[in-house]
Amino acid sequence: MLPELVSVVVPRRSGGYIAATQTGFCHLDIDTGTLVPFASPNSGLPNRRFNDGKCDAMGRLWAGTLALDGTPGHDTLYRLDPDGTLHEIETGFHVCNGMGWSPDSTRFYLTDSGSRTIFVYDFDLTHGRPSNKRVLKTFDATDGKPDGLAVDADGYLWCAMWDGNALKRLTPDGRLDRTIALPVPRPTSCAFGGDDLKTLYITTARAGLSEAQLDAAPLSGSVLSLTTDVAGAPVGQYGDQERGAHGGAGDVSSSGT
Repeated sequence: MLPELVSVVVPRRSGGYIAATQTGFCHLDIDTGTLVPFASPNSGLPNRRFNDGKCDAMGRLWAGTLALDGTPGHDTLYRLDPDGTLHEIETGFHVCNGMGWSPDSTRFYLTDSGSRTIFVYDFDLTHGRPSNKRVLKTFDATDGKPDGLAVDADGYLWCAMWDGNALKRLTPDGRLDRTIALPVPRPTSCAFGGDDLKTLYITTARAGLSEAQLDAAPLSGSVLSLTTDVAGAPVGQYGDQERGAHGGAGDVSSSGT
């Protein structure tokens, strides 16, 4: 049992793991469940917690927040650099959620579940700067809400649709390529794995479902797998080779897009 909610766990290139939690970023000892604080916003996370996150190809960890009371427009995207410095990148999201990069790292994708929208930015990998934000895809209410996502080697996006009973695969310019029906109403995220990166693992939720819904979808809360015809794009690890496993907490700075 962990001492607080953990929403993201990523491996460190130097060994061990970094976790995004209710209060900030921590070193996580998988064997003991110990969390050691590493970096957090100066103001803390009042009425918020970290939600989804992922590392870019340079080893920076990106993570967004979720308002615990569902208040729209209060969520923020952060970037944790390999030296432990924490940057506030952009705020004003309804529910900051799934993210990913094009295979060449020139585009950054970010989901705002509250607005049913996936945004795309131009991305400067060297400096870790997203810019030129625009809408990639806004979904209809009947589609459910876009949640976690993964990018494949062809640059297409695979997005889990909360309350949509499906995955959606989108082209790099936001057109719908295919819909894959799932036996659960609330898929939450997906990630490519396996030796050839052609197995898509799909996490799902039971939270908030009625007894009747659970009877109809007993696999809710399970991890599902799907064999795909395309490999996933590799995902980065947190690149803190220069820091010890119990380095001090990082400072936060603001960095507008």
